[in-house]
Amino acid sequence: MLDVNEKSLQRSAALYGITNISVASMRREPVYQAEVVNQMVLGTIVPIYEEQNDFFYVENWDGYLGWVSKASLKTVNRAEAKAWHRASRLLVTGLYGRVSERACETSDTLTDLVLCAMLKQLESGPDYHKVELPDGRTGYVQCALTVDATAGKMAEATKQGVEELARKFLGITYLWGGTSTKALDCSGFVQTVFRMLNIALPRDASHMAALGTDVELDHGFTGVQTGDLILFGKTVRRITHVALSLGNSLFIHAEGRVRINSLEPAHDLYAEQRHKTFLLARRILSNKADVTVSE
Repeated sequence: MLDVNEKSLQRSAALYGITNISVASMRREPVYQAEVVNQMVLGTIVPIYEEQNDFFYVENWDGYLGWVSKASLKTVNRAEAKAWHRASRLLVTGLYGRVSERACETSDTLTDLVLCAMLKQLESGPDYHKVELPDGRTGYVQCALTVDATAGKMAEATKQGVEELARKFLGITYLWGGTSTKALDCSGFVQTVFRMLNIALPRDASHMAALGTDVELDHGFTGVQTGDLILFGKTVRRITHVALSLGNSLFIHAEGRVRINSLEPAHDLYAEQRHKTFLLARRILSNKADVTVSE
């Protein structure tokens, strides 16, 4: 699976943080009223560069910088961060879940979970794993919700794999800056789907537009394949939206909620405004060597 924490540990810092809640929001300024620009899920390691008020200035695995509340992180030194990273860990593969105090459904919850969260594994049982959170609390998670974090991709990087993954997100609420299964923005949705395929994409739609290879288009969109990136905006220098193609004119994207629309005027799911601002398509799956994380 894509090792996002290894990317963070490659960055030098005196202090690191490990996300200690299900989803931590990164803000543009060190105040709670500031715009959310990105998110980190439980178990994510980030270097800490600065401290102000009740916030730390950190760098996420995708190169994004922002302010995160101190309460959402467990602060550690480099050796402790490496120890967390090297421990036996579980990766959450369910869209949602929880860590409970005891190994039963009626037990109280220690924390909720979202897709791609990481937990330290202490013991394994038939139905529940005993796990440890970054702050040392221990609890239990259902085995069916997780896989070994050193395992491979959550799905194969094929047209079918992309579509099956993307459709699991249908109905999830839109949130500017959202990159978790609690809420997503357009690029957060696309980035998360590809992360599950072990492919690292940059955070913003404008940077995604530079990846892969250009897709030749015709009026029927017959050249567009499932998994291609569909990009929208006023000009190629002002990309404002990204979606995933489901083949031909159909695409899935986060707009209000994760939904499916079409670029074909005669289709029941036609999105006129998106058709007007459609600019280009880029192919990622057959050009993985071109995929990088923006720094």
